[in-house]
Amino acid sequence: MRILILGAGEVGFNAARMLSGEGNDVVVIEQNEALVEKASEQLDALVIQGNGASPKVLWEAGINKSELLIAATTSDEANIIACLAAKAQGVPRTVARIHNPDYYDSQEPFTQDVLGIDFVIHTEQMAATEIKEALLVPGAVNVETFAGENIEVAEVIMEEGSPAVGQAVRDVRLPERSLLVGVVRRGEALVPQGDTVLEARDRIFLIGERRHVLEAVGALATDTKPVRDVMIFGGGRIGLRLALALEQSGIAVKVIERDEARARLVASELRRGLVLHDEGISQDFLLQERVDRTDAFVAVTGDDRANLLAAMYARQLGARLTVAGISRSEFAPLAEALGVDITVSPRLLAAGAILRFVRRGEIVAVTLLESGAQMIELRVPEGARVAGRPLATVRFPKGAIVGAVLRGEEVIIPTGRDVLRPGDDAVVFTVGAAVDEVGRLFAP
Repeated sequence: MRILILGAGEVGFNAARMLSGEGNDVVVIEQNEALVEKASEQLDALVIQGNGASPKVLWEAGINKSELLIAATTSDEANIIACLAAKAQGVPRTVARIHNPDYYDSQEPFTQDVLGIDFVIHTEQMAATEIKEALLVPGAVNVETFAGENIEVAEVIMEEGSPAVGQAVRDVRLPERSLLVGVVRRGEALVPQGDTVLEARDRIFLIGERRHVLEAVGALATDTKPVRDVMIFGGGRIGLRLALALEQSGIAVKVIERDEARARLVASELRRGLVLHDEGISQDFLLQERVDRTDAFVAVTGDDRANLLAAMYARQLGARLTVAGISRSEFAPLAEALGVDITVSPRLLAAGAILRFVRRGEIVAVTLLESGAQMIELRVPEGARVAGRPLATVRFPKGAIVGAVLRGEEVIIPTGRDVLRPGDDAVVFTVGAAVDEVGRLFAP
């Protein structure tokens, strides 16, 4: 497929890297000279410097020959103009990253019918939802749903006090209809074997039928008390959406915002939450606001450094759970070193949403992890190599495992004897190196 991507920031760059890696013909348009240089050096794509909203630049980039346009610049207006131009040139599918909710309402057909946008990426809303879901499952730092919300995957950080630390995977007792499918250890993802010994600070991925996952988390996590109050540092697009969502779930919210006008706006939107205006954040300020008695501290300003620093302070002062929003990939390795429990990456959420849209039909859902691993939900087609024979004979790559299968309304945790049938939805944990081979196994 020929794909035109506007913007070589974190979202556009990662989308281009993954899509070109899958054999697509990718063209990237970017104005910033430094980003153009980086993209040219690191991407297997044609990179053009210019304004992506310019009809002339779009024409030179071959918009009339493209099958998909992904508009991922920082300007909503530029993204919308590019989608309009693409539709006028006959591009079948368009994707746009939109920040301002005034331009997009999922309940209104305006975006698709008038603006020519087939799929909208709303990273702030996605990030707020991601954080809320994690906070609502005690003991887990991340929760993803698959197969029409029948299957859940929970990520748990192994603490020193966990009874499973030092045990081999085969000896870990989990409830029925649940399975340990993945481990991320010191940033490297692996599919555990029966003799793999779990270590403190391992990130464990549990999969199972939705009603059994909470019990499975309880078998590994040391702290499963529900989150009742949350302190949010940053009242921007993510922070406000998260605060509103948590209020609706009955959780007490306190928001810290540096901009006075924004703090007043957030205060007018919340019903019960407390909003504090403070120019900066320090250990003294956090102690004054009783962060040591807070169930969860969430830092989601637009500054990655401030988010990591604030979350580190909160962790050191006694907050039970810490969350930091990270936009730039180079900061991700620092989070674990600083003791931050959960990182939320709008770029990974956006890239996952783009992959779902591009691959729809073959891939139902995909979740990207910082380690490079993926959780993928695939529908088994007629004629697939994986269909019609026991999984033990399929020759899955070493770095992949089928964790759960939805057949009709039944959730199956498969063994090597189970057989996938056309029409099944299979949820697969796979390390980055095995993704292509998994795709080939499920191809019709």
